[in-house]
Amino acid sequence: MIWAKRILLTLPFAIALSLTILVEFAAYFHMRGERAAGLGFLFATPWGWLLDLLWIPTFHNHVLERIMGYFVVLWISAALYSVSFWIIGIIFVQLARRLSDGWR
Repeated sequence: MIWAKRILLTLPFAIALSLTILVEFAAYFHMRGERAAGLGFLFATPWGWLLDLLWIPTFHNHVLERIMGYFVVLWISAALYSVSFWIIGIIFVQLARRLSDGWR
């Protein structure tokens, strides 16, 4: 059970890492960059309302601008997914304990 919980909590970060690599190397995979970026935005869509509230500073360095874009779109979303999975897990454990105490 503990391994399933660990895998579920790290799964959003694995998806964010794979999407980051896919967006960076889309040209090498002969894939359109817009298609790969669309997958990243699809991953972040449920959190779009929250991400719109963030103030994103502008950088004059192209590399820092790209890193900040990945951070906001992919990695903050992955952290939010992971936290929500963790909270849902806590709720399920508490419900299971209450139900098992009620059956005794």
